[in-house]
Amino acid sequence: MPPMRSHHPIATGNCAVTRGASVSDDLSLLTMGPNCRRLLPGIERAKFWRQEQDGTVAFSANGVDPIVTFAVADGDGYESYAPAAPLLSLAATGDFRD
Repeated sequence: MPPMRSHHPIATGNCAVTRGASVSDDLSLLTMGPNCRRLLPGIERAKFWRQEQDGTVAFSANGVDPIVTFAVADGDGYESYAPAAPLLSLAATGDFRD
């Protein structure tokens, strides 16, 4: 999967995230860029990307308990809904640099 970027639409900043190797059918490793903490403190602990059957994506430290959860957005990408704030967007990019 290409690198993704997470963006807080109000605060300035981006954060590179990369979905890595599959651990199980719905769980993959996750690499967070160094700037991610500025968007959502604690998100830098995320080590796993869980793709749910309903299309949502959750980032977690342990593969189970989500730190942030995204739903498919209108158009391309995803928008966070949990936690409710800050609102983050997630979109694929091939050449984003953190």
